[in-house]
Amino acid sequence: MTKYFLGFFWSLFGLAPLHNFYVSTTSVRYVPNENSFQITTQVFLDDFESALRLYGNENISLTPDGSQVKIDSLIEDYFRKNIIFSAKGEKMNFDFLGKVYKIDVLVAYMELKMDTIVSPLSIKNTILFDYLSDQKNIIHLKLASKRKSFLAVSSKSIFEIPKDFFDF
Repeated sequence: MTKYFLGFFWSLFGLAPLHNFYVSTTSVRYVPNENSFQITTQVFLDDFESALRLYGNENISLTPDGSQVKIDSLIEDYFRKNIIFSAKGEKMNFDFLGKVYKIDVLVAYMELKMDTIVSPLSIKNTILFDYLSDQKNIIHLKLASKRKSFLAVSSKSIFEIPKDFFDF
């Protein structure tokens, strides 16, 4: 009886092995006076590094000590393939502005300039799906006081934002 109680106690208070979860967060904020979407993506550094290694970058180390030009190029490339904005079936290109490291998280900054909002606009987020089968990506969209959130999983990674969301 004591063994069962100890096993139960350990699992309740974290002494048993924990199940890991994998999540990234992408915030997309529309700034009307700049005609742009400001995009911030946060992803766990070790997972992102491992995903980059899948593409032949075995020696990559995402640290401030590494070659930042090469690291930025790899990060930008990966995000361009895995965060896709499109309107009327046409892919829209964003600018990669840079990244920072915050403890164990990579924070990347991007911007998508638009003269006018084309509807419907869709967002596809497949970050780390190629590396982790149970990866989840949260997308937060914000325009003035309007907010909308999506949860991208491997079976559903594309979300359409209707034109009326941009009525302000």
